[in-house]
Amino acid sequence: MKKDIIIASVFILCACTVFAQKDSTNQQVLIEEVTVRGEVSKTNGFTVKQDDQTQVLIDQLLYNINGVSLIKRGNYAQEPIIRGLNPNQINTTVDGMYIFGACTDHMDPISSYVEPNNLNSIKLNFGPSDEQVGASIGGGFDFKLMKARLNAKHFFSGTVGTGYETNSNAYRVLGSVQLSKKRWAIQANAIYRKAQNYREGGGREINFSQYEKINFAVNSIFALNENNRLLIDYVQDNGSNIGYPALTMDVSYANAKIGSITHQYKRSGKKIYKWESKFYFNYIDHAMDDTKRPDSLVSMHMDMPGTSRTAGFYSNVSIRAAKKHFVKVKLNAYINDLHAEMTMYPTVGAEMFMLTIPDTRRILSGIDVSDKIFLNKKMKITGGVRLDLIHSSITTEMGRQTLTSIYNKDLTKQQLLLNSFVQGSYDLTKKIVLSAGVAKAMRAPSAQEMYGFYLFNRLDNYDYLGNPDIKVEQSWNFNAEVRYSTKKMIVTGKLFSYFFDDYITGRKAVGYSSMTSGATGVKQYTNIDHAIIAGGEVEFKWKITKHMLFSSSNAYSYGEDNKHTALFMIPPFKSINALTYFLKGVRMQAKYTTAMAQKHTDFEIYGERSTPEFNILDLSVGKTFDLKNRFKYNISLTLNNVFDTRYFEHLDVMKINRQGRNLLVNMKFTF
Repeated sequence: MKKDIIIASVFILCACTVFAQKDSTNQQVLIEEVTVRGEVSKTNGFTVKQDDQTQVLIDQLLYNINGVSLIKRGNYAQEPIIRGLNPNQINTTVDGMYIFGACTDHMDPISSYVEPNNLNSIKLNFGPSDEQVGASIGGGFDFKLMKARLNAKHFFSGTVGTGYETNSNAYRVLGSVQLSKKRWAIQANAIYRKAQNYREGGGREINFSQYEKINFAVNSIFALNENNRLLIDYVQDNGSNIGYPALTMDVSYANAKIGSITHQYKRSGKKIYKWESKFYFNYIDHAMDDTKRPDSLVSMHMDMPGTSRTAGFYSNVSIRAAKKHFVKVKLNAYINDLHAEMTMYPTVGAEMFMLTIPDTRRILSGIDVSDKIFLNKKMKITGGVRLDLIHSSITTEMGRQTLTSIYNKDLTKQQLLLNSFVQGSYDLTKKIVLSAGVAKAMRAPSAQEMYGFYLFNRLDNYDYLGNPDIKVEQSWNFNAEVRYSTKKMIVTGKLFSYFFDDYITGRKAVGYSSMTSGATGVKQYTNIDHAIIAGGEVEFKWKITKHMLFSSSNAYSYGEDNKHTALFMIPPFKSINALTYFLKGVRMQAKYTTAMAQKHTDFEIYGERSTPEFNILDLSVGKTFDLKNRFKYNISLTLNNVFDTRYFEHLDVMKINRQGRNLLVNMKFTF
């Protein structure tokens, strides 16, 4: 099997047999950008009316992106992954800012601290490229915040909205307001959400699946002169009483404070035509507890608070070196402190305390240089290198003492990472564009992989120990893409492969006893020689008539380690297909989602079992009313899981069924 995959990966760099869409001069083919706010987008004459998605959960927004899957632990804060790569192999940033979750059980992915209400778009990067944000194996997500607009048509404008869901008796209230002048503008938005336990297909209630949160953001922009602007951003997210039915503990609070100040310089026609610098700080405060679980389900009560503090900056310069020669230089640095602890309260005896992330500190500094050259009207090539120096350490004596039971050498470690890539595209015809690329990627082990102390993983039911001697993970990445576009049709086909060296995974540790009650045993993070993840994606959009659009997104990934054993948490083939009808402001859609059974699994090493296929149908209808050429009122109805199907997905922890039939009502007024 491995030989066949290698041959296929080499072949895809030599031949492309699917139609393709013409690539714009400002877009790198390794980048996908998903618009959050409803607007009309045009690509090579093909026009699509995109839906306003400011009321949906961020999880629902990510779910529809081709190549993205979600690890589900509850009805809130699902963890996104790309192409079967685990969260440590990708980066997640907000407006280019590094943010690190504070929960040892991954209950707080960075995506949970932003809302569609304060986002403009989500940029998805599949590996090293000229748009990458830091070193990674498989690229990552950058959540682009909404910005205030200078000199808007109206000085005062905004939105108010509300929504309700029948399944979990969930409701939300949101609003935004903007003040705009020629030299300055300020925009603020907020959303409040609350949901009770949801019901699976058939009506059974899923306990501990409730949540409550409030999120608000403020952005201001000041035009210093014609070419210079100053931006100030602040986002705060406060979650509380969040249930996780797939885990042994819930979350009493999950809070984030994210702030930044940015300087932007833009001047077309000059050698340096764009320069952006940002200073930022964020603070994550998170606490797990089981006090709301009945005593019959808790062998010993405990609480597990954690914090993450990050301060950093970046400076990105875009240079026009020649008429068809563009260079980008990026500098960035950050310092991150992580702390997590656990206190156990036995029915007999004294309290027991220990650090699970023993006061780790990571300091990163990096430089990135990329070069895009337009060889002629049909061909361009982009290449680049990125160098990162990472310093990791333990900052307290208690933290160092905690790790003496598993490691007695120097805990301070340094890693040097070198990422590089080359990507080319060729306009075969006016309608067909071919592209292919190769990258050498490296990523440092996470703080948990290096210093974690008895971190329980519900996925395989093992406690995990860090390994300060773990090596840097490396990968050779290959990709090929073909796009075909006309005024009525867009077809995109992609093939990809990641060939790993020193792949980081957990292996059973001899001589250690589990700390968590009921855990199967103890694993320690280590490197294995080789692993591979490969697959493909196909997207199709067809404008059947002036009023009817059909779209289809299809993705498949395959993974195995050096012993041809199936890798952990690889999603099966999934297909999302939608037929949408537009007429006089009315939008009607039928969406069909299907996933194949995942039978390529391994239980002995990775603790993973096969999962069945599923098929889901969703229906929706909405209409926008224009009032006096300025005001707009939108109402929409969505019926998810029409047939009330009982189902779960392969990446769902403990295979707890997802929501059954659910009617959603959304209303929004724009002024």
